[in-house]
Amino acid sequence: MTEKMNVDLQWNELNIILAIGRAGTLSGAAKLLSQSHSTVFRQINAIEKKLGVRFFERLPHGYIKTEAGETAVRSAEKIDDEMHGLARELIGKDSRLQGTIRLTAPEGLSQTLLAPLLASFCQSHPDIHIDLIVSGSDLALSRREADLALRVTNKPPETSIGRRISLFRFGLYTTQNYLTKHKDAEFEDYDWLLNDDSRNWFSASFWKKIANPQTKRAFSSNSIMSIFNACKSGLGVAPLPCFLGDSDKKLKRILIPAQETELELWLLTHPDLRSTTRIRTLMTFLYESLEEHTALLQGIS
Repeated sequence: MTEKMNVDLQWNELNIILAIGRAGTLSGAAKLLSQSHSTVFRQINAIEKKLGVRFFERLPHGYIKTEAGETAVRSAEKIDDEMHGLARELIGKDSRLQGTIRLTAPEGLSQTLLAPLLASFCQSHPDIHIDLIVSGSDLALSRREADLALRVTNKPPETSIGRRISLFRFGLYTTQNYLTKHKDAEFEDYDWLLNDDSRNWFSASFWKKIANPQTKRAFSSNSIMSIFNACKSGLGVAPLPCFLGDSDKKLKRILIPAQETELELWLLTHPDLRSTTRIRTLMTFLYESLEEHTALLQGIS
């Protein structure tokens, strides 16, 4: 008699299929799952052998879903959404001023305006633990990658709710010593210090002026604070958020780009979490506290 095939598919197995489907590569899936590349490789092979189904075609550039893979990933996404929805609903019923809040915010805000505010909040609410994720990327509030997000954007995700805190302006900054040494230089002759996100801050027409092939890029970094410090050292000219550039006496603002480059600072959460007492409390605190800095955020001297 032929042994009956075990076709039971556990959630942890479906989650592996989902991760590979989303990432398209084993290394990407391993990162999503916080596992090693080799572990994910062994697991997907074992799942396919167990079920007698091939979910992915192995190609040189990645893993491509088969028809069975497409079906499995769609089902996994529905289950994943349901599970995260249940978690948000349960957390939303939590009325205690205790527990962990995952807050994400950009690097510059995290290290300057936000740091003392969070310290004050934690001192007033010792049973609340803040897990600060320093990132400007769009972590998914719906998937509990973060509970709260401070984001610089003109288009908050439709799946989130929140409050606009202030306009958020950028300018060009350098030291007076640098300007003196380059008093006869044309705009495009400056030594530019550029952050990886700079292209998102300025209009296309403005960006072309500082990112054309003839522009001298003296320094670049994915860290806005590294750009800020390089600018203070007199290395060149940098596009910086006004709250950073205007707050340092070593720096001189030489230009604020046109209104079309203005963004907004938002404090966002998922609708299911708005009734959670600890999250609502932190939102109110941050909104009121950051509102006191609107002049600095807007670049109003």
